[in-house]
Amino acid sequence: MARRDPDRSKRFIANTDYRHLEVHDLDNEKTQCQIDELMRGGNYKYLPDNTEDGLVKWLKENPAYDGCFWCLNKYHRK
Repeated sequence: MARRDPDRSKRFIANTDYRHLEVHDLDNEKTQCQIDELMRGGNYKYLPDNTEDGLVKWLKENPAYDGCFWCLNKYHRK
């Protein structure tokens, strides 16, 4: 799947819908991530740091969130 942000300014996107608190990696996006639906719904925010270290820190500071099973399986816990 092609990268949707051509300038690569943002890599990680969090679904802020309380029923689906998970983070997606736009560099590893899969069809199952349903990013188009997420963006249409407007319940998302980009993480401030595009590095994996920044992702790990953000997930520790936001324990309600999980990594997506499809694109961030390494950080999928639920």
